[in-house]
Amino acid sequence: MKKIIFVMAAIVLFNSAIAQSKFRLGVAYNLSASTIMSSGSNMSGMGSSGMMNNSQMNADLGWKLNPGAGVRAEYFFTDKWGIYLQTGYQQRGGIYKDYMDDYKPRYRLNYWDVNLGAQFRTKGIMKGHQFITNLGITQHTLLSANRVYDTGSDNIADEFNVNDIGVFLGIGGNIPMFEKDIFQVLLFGNYSVTQMYSGNFEMNGMMGKNLLFGIQLSYLIGKPATKE
Repeated sequence: MKKIIFVMAAIVLFNSAIAQSKFRLGVAYNLSASTIMSSGSNMSGMGSSGMMNNSQMNADLGWKLNPGAGVRAEYFFTDKWGIYLQTGYQQRGGIYKDYMDDYKPRYRLNYWDVNLGAQFRTKGIMKGHQFITNLGITQHTLLSANRVYDTGSDNIADEFNVNDIGVFLGIGGNIPMFEKDIFQVLLFGNYSVTQMYSGNFEMNGMMGKNLLFGIQLSYLIGKPATKE
């Protein structure tokens, strides 16, 4: 009985929250490309595979496509200024640009992200449409790290720090849906400000920072913004 009362109370509070035009809650999906901005004396990081000094390999990392998904909430203090909080899964990494085989090895890094920041919105070019700008700080928690080949993968989680901090910038727009919800499109960039390598990678002089660019599509439930 207590569980039923708790669930009913949570539903009431949730409905009360989204009934306010200042608050919205929904889901987000990211399609992005990432690489590792790196420098150091040993950039291959392939020592465990016996390919550390292979002259046929260019260890510079290129761009890798990644998925991401999460939950997003927004609250506006005024018609133009507010805050947002977003959390969810995001893949990062990089792919070797030149290699001896057709299949190029890659770093596949899976993170749990928390993204908190400020948001500014203003009128768009169409009725009800809004331009938005996000600026925030992201916390990335490493879930798994693998070096992936065509024949399998190596677990290299010990070569990366568990925690990573980044700066997030997004520019996009809100499109009203069904007179109460919005469909949000956001072009974003996320750059880490901390060293991501650890273990043997760091001991060998490797330095690296995550860099991510992409598009985010969100559907947020709530009441329409106050008409200007």
